[in-house]
Amino acid sequence: MMYDVREPHAAYDPNVIDIVCVTDSNYAPHFVSLLKSIEAGKGAEKIRVHAILDSVDEARFSKIAETATGLEIHPYHVADHKALKLPPILHISRATYLRLIMAELLPQDISRVIYLDIDMVVTGSLVDLWSTDLKGLACGAVQDAFVDPTNFARQHELPSAGTYFNAGVLLFDLDAIRATDALSQALDMLLAAPEKYEFADQDALNKVFWENWSPLDAKWNFQRLFLWEGCDYTSSVPLAQALPRIIHFTESPKPWQAAEWHPYAWLYWKYLRRTPFLAEVMEREKVGWLRLLKFWLKFHLKKPRS
Repeated sequence: MMYDVREPHAAYDPNVIDIVCVTDSNYAPHFVSLLKSIEAGKGAEKIRVHAILDSVDEARFSKIAETATGLEIHPYHVADHKALKLPPILHISRATYLRLIMAELLPQDISRVIYLDIDMVVTGSLVDLWSTDLKGLACGAVQDAFVDPTNFARQHELPSAGTYFNAGVLLFDLDAIRATDALSQALDMLLAAPEKYEFADQDALNKVFWENWSPLDAKWNFQRLFLWEGCDYTSSVPLAQALPRIIHFTESPKPWQAAEWHPYAWLYWKYLRRTPFLAEVMEREKVGWLRLLKFWLKFHLKKPRS
């Protein structure tokens, strides 16, 4: 096991928002698009991003850090950890499992973090999310729009009254996480029987926190199914009036792929255009300028009126 933290960390500051993300080299351009959206939406608050990295070399990381200079980015290069032995599933890369070791990696004086998946765009400040009262619980999240909690409870022999969250956005009381060793429990479950968890570490996290997590407003993790008519979407900000604060491109295809239909896909490209990774993604995904124009038109025709 090897942790290589390349940069010293400042002492904990309650006025600094600590964010955790994980990525590998392939997803690095999408990580940078997310970073640029966070940078564009922030106010006076300082944001410290803890980037847990799988096989991202020095040159590629330097390119990432130089692109989002409005954020403090702290790299954690991880190699030869048992979490990396877990298999990728569908669009879930092995790097995703590294979020389960954040309590091991982050300095002990960091007591609260926001975890964000890479396939997201942030549309404004995260201060309100950061200051959310977790009501004494270790985890805050948004209910998943796809997974049936009753079936999940039956499959894993859990009480039927629980609900199932989407793990793309997680607000963690890291002190409580460390005290209960919750993330290590989830990792050990996966290592013991990965075939039991259809949605990998999301399932394992739900099992660990079953009936013991605090629900967040759906605007903090606006999932693809929330776009469908009849979906049970509730938020303090109606979709017709304002963009959700965090848009999560769940399922497939992703916004960087030519086949994507999501009306907010343009936002991904809007921020990617501000990075040196645009040409790389367009070539790899075979996305031409005409397709980008279609993304732009769809967004501007569909976006809510504030």
